Order: sequence, then C-alpha cells, then structure tokens
Amino acid sequence: MALRRPIPAALARASLPRALTEVLARLAGAGHRSWVVGGAVRDLLLHRHRAGPADFDLATPATPEQVMALFPRHVPTGVKHGTVTVLVGAEPGKVEVTTFRGESGYADGRRPDAVTFLADIDADLARRDFTVNALAWDPLAPAFRDPFGGLEDLRRRRLRAVGEATARFAEDGLRPLRAVRLAAQLGFGLHPATRAAIPAALPVVVRVSAERICDELTKLLGSPRPAHGLALCAATGLLDAVFPELARLPPVLRRHALAAAGAARGPLPVQLAALLHAAAAGEPPAAVAREAREALGRLRFPGAVADEAEQLIREHGCLRARGRVPVPASDPEVRRLLSRVGAGRAPALLALREADRLALPAAAARRERAPGRALARRVRRVLAARPPLGTGDLALDGQEAMALLGIGPGREVGEALRHLLDLALEDPSLNTRGGLAAALRGWWGSRSR
Repeated sequence: MALRRPIPAALARASLPRALTEVLARLAGAGHRSWVVGGAVRDLLLHRHRAGPADFDLATPATPEQVMALFPRHVPTGVKHGTVTVLVGAEPGKVEVTTFRGESGYADGRRPDAVTFLADIDADLARRDFTVNALAWDPLAPAFRDPFGGLEDLRRRRLRAVGEATARFAEDGLRPLRAVRLAAQLGFGLHPATRAAIPAALPVVVRVSAERICDELTKLLGSPRPAHGLALCAATGLLDAVFPELARLPPVLRRHALAAAGAARGPLPVQLAALLHAAAAGEPPAAVAREAREALGRLRFPGAVADEAEQLIREHGCLRARGRVPVPASDPEVRRLLSRVGAGRAPALLALREADRLALPAAAARRERAPGRALARRVRRVLAARPPLGTGDLALDGQEAMALLGIGPGREVGEALRHLLDLALEDPSLNTRGGLAAALRGWWGSRSR
C-alpha cells in the first residue's frame, strides 16, 4: 500500500481560506507539522465546495495546551478529546484544531472511553470511519497521505470502512447511519464488507442519542439522492431500528413509503410525511398522523417540523387507501382545507400529494395526475383571491362581537367568531362588517330561543 502519493491535481489547484493557512503556518513555525484532514480533503478531491475555515478540520501533533498557548484567542471546545477552536482575524474565522489521537473503549457505543494523543498522522487516520475520510493534506509542504486507499475508493465511488468494518461500527453506532447518509450525499455505493457489517451493528445504533440520529436522517433526506440512502437503510435493517413503525407495514406499503419519500420535493416535513404516511392506506389518517408525530418526537425532530408532518398526513392520508381523504372539489372545500392547514402549508400539502402519486404503480399514477393538477390550480386560484381563512381575517373582531351581543369575554365569543368564519369560508363576500354583524345577530337570536 502506497503511503506517500503525488499531490492530486484537485488539491494542487485548491484555494484555501486565509484563516486556515494562517493557522497552519503558525503551527508549522512552532515545529508542529499539521494537516487538513477528513471530509474537507475528500470534498476538495471531488470538486465539492467548502466555503469557510469552519468547514475544514486540522490535525496536529501539538497538544491542546500547546495549541492554546500559540493562539490566545481560542475556545476550548473539547480539550479532553484534543480539540481546540482557534479564532483568527478581525472578524474571527473559526478553525477546529485536533491533536493526533488514538481511541479505545466505546462503552456507550458513541464516544471513546479513553483518548491517547499521538505524534503520527497515519496513526491518527487509522481511527477514522471510512477510507475516503482517512486522507490528510499538508498544503504548505506540500504532501498528501492516503494510508488506507481512500483515493482509489473515491475513484470507484464507494464507501469502505477503515480496517475491519465490524470493529468500526461497534465503536460508534452512528457510523452505519453516516455510511448510508454519505452514500446518499455523494452518490456512492457501500463496499460489500462494509454493507454486510451493518446488521450486526444495529444493537449499537439504537443506543445512539435521538438527537444524533435525527441529524443524520435530516441530512440524508436533504441529500441529492435520498431514495438511494433510504433503500440502503431498508436493506440493512437501519430503517427498522430507527422507525419501527415502518417495519410493521406490509411489504407493498413499505415500498410505497420509501418511494414516496424518495420522490418528495419540498422541505423536511414533506419528506417525513411521505415516509410515514403509508399506514393511512389501511388505518384512519388521524391515527396514523398521531403515530407519526410520536415517532418524530421520539427522535427529537423539532416540534414545528413534527407538527407539520402530522398535519400533512392527517389532511392527505394515502392515495392507496380505499376510503381515502377526498380531494376538495369546490372552492368552499378548498377554503376549509386551507383554513385547517394554513395558507403557508398549501405548497407542502400539494408536494406530499405529488410524492404519493409518483410512488403509485404507473397506471394509477397517470390516473391521479389530472386530479392533482386540478387541485393545484384551484388552490392557486383560491389563494389569489385572498379569502378569510382564520378568525383574525374577519372584518369583525372579538371586541366588536361582544359589543354587538352585549356580552363579556367567554367561550361564547370564540363560538361566535368560529360561526362567522364558517360562513365566510362558504361565501367570502359575507366578510364585511355589516354582513357579519347581521349574521351574528341572527345566530345569537337562534341560540337564545
């Protein structure tokens, strides 16, 4: 295995942030030859853009104490594990500098129990997850280190664990998820031995914090090829470990869910709703929506994201359902739908429907195209008219309602405004102060009899 290689052309031509080269030069001047390492080197070789100094990691033989002495402006980010964040420039650029280290013992399946500082870059690279991340570049010398064949794996577009995949995954339960996420981001396959090691690592995966899993899933769904990553998750058992709700689905609905999530175009709530909506083919959408909300809460997705995914599933259901949620066929029905979900969520609801349609068998997908387009046109037309969709849009507010009815604050005021909104959703032309006042008096009089 060749350890020393010529400098790849992509690195020779690379332009680095000034803050990064300043940190490298000061470390070198103090006798600490340091390296750009990991994903930053990988991305430069793949011609993927890295914006600022914070997007680069440096590895150094200097101890954390030596780094902090060289750079008075710093943040002791993780001194115990060798990491110091160096601040450079008038408007500080942040550069993360980590001492060469070895790791041992992973009792929690995520963090090493013991860290040993080292003096050798190759020994530091040996602890990393995948060969394409076990790369180091010294742009000052210049020099390039690739002790595990990462450059060849980049050429072959595959992810391969450093050393024995089973051992790498046993150390850190997040690594299997990182493997499928990177595959989705880069369009890579998994080396057979790396892929085969994932099922045995599932007991370690489920011990990883929900926040970490949430972060990896979010990146996977936001990648250029989410369908590829989700297919790998399903094939290796990761999906069952993370979303046991999907494991309970019949195979045809499970495939539909994955296809819909892969086809979803829109923000994260749309993708999550597409992934979790398929159970509504056989269960009430409201129950499926609640179960999805619980699953997303368990994985610590932001509350607003989980709430929106829940509402999207409740309002849409699943196109495979026999008694599915009917498509609004009139302007009043569309206004009521928009009143429930909010005008701002209309694009997300339409995006979920389209993802669901694309996941259907070809003939069914063709049949659903025209109704979907008709609904989108109707929604655009209704929104363009700017109808009242909430009680705050009414021409008559709570104070005026109380004055007209001669009552004080209480539940009757809310009932009155909801009644007026219901009338305005049916006929927006009633949304004038006079029209609503007359309707309110009539409603109050009927209640009093």
